[in-house]
Amino acid sequence: MSSRTPFQWYVGAGLAVRLPYRKKGLIFGSKVCEWPAVVPMAAAGFFVGCSLSLADKSAAEEILMEASKPQHWRTTFSDIIQDLEIRKQGVDVAMATFDSIFPEFALNKHNREILTEDECVISIGQRVLLGLMFGVLFPEMALSILEAWVSQEQKWNDLGVGGLRVDASPLLVTVEESCRQAQLMYEGWLSE
Repeated sequence: MSSRTPFQWYVGAGLAVRLPYRKKGLIFGSKVCEWPAVVPMAAAGFFVGCSLSLADKSAAEEILMEASKPQHWRTTFSDIIQDLEIRKQGVDVAMATFDSIFPEFALNKHNREILTEDECVISIGQRVLLGLMFGVLFPEMALSILEAWVSQEQKWNDLGVGGLRVDASPLLVTVEESCRQAQLMYEGWLSE
């Protein structure tokens, strides 16, 4: 049995370290982050999953199998797969965006929930798994979502919490670059 951290938590931890944490208490206490600040990183986790699925479908399925042991991933995640199928029904493939598939995610940006570091990693990692599933099951729509993401207008968004603002524009300019970066993350994870 491998003691390696599962891929989704590896990516989740890598993205979560970039969050604006603060101490829960003034001097002592755990580090926490407001949910609106986690939203862009959780979406980025989804994009990493989609990108890896498009770059290397067999690697994505291997990660999903590892996350669902001992059952096949399609059995373990059958409820999630069913939900994804329902979500994509009303969306035109060419017009698909992250917010059109997950509209409630954008609505929750102003949620006042506070998450610990571990909860941030879990939240982001769960979106990585969701992106992997989405990319394997619906590659055309995943490609459309990634194209919409990399071509979005660059702007700073107010998160509605404590004056936090985030540059929500992607650091990548093409889907190919996104797939290449996801593949590099996967290779980095394999070498650990």
